[in-house]
Amino acid sequence: MLGLGIMFNHPNPAQLSGRVVSVNLPGGRSCVNVRLEGEIKNAVVTMNRDVRVGIEFVQLSETEQAITAVLSVMSDVLASN
Repeated sequence: MLGLGIMFNHPNPAQLSGRVVSVNLPGGRSCVNVRLEGEIKNAVVTMNRDVRVGIEFVQLSETEQAITAVLSVMSDVLASN
């Protein structure tokens, strides 16, 4: 729940694991923007030759944890539709 998966193109996925990244989550129609920092825990090449990275957010405040929980539920609902 306190992580994120992202797919993109990268020439050397082995270099990504352990890197710290910032992720900006725009609020869409709301006026809330969220910026979270996390560490890339894994990077794997997909069948389409993209790289899928798993990011674990670190040192989140209670508010940031609540936001990630809501986003997780929202993504589950969207994925089931």
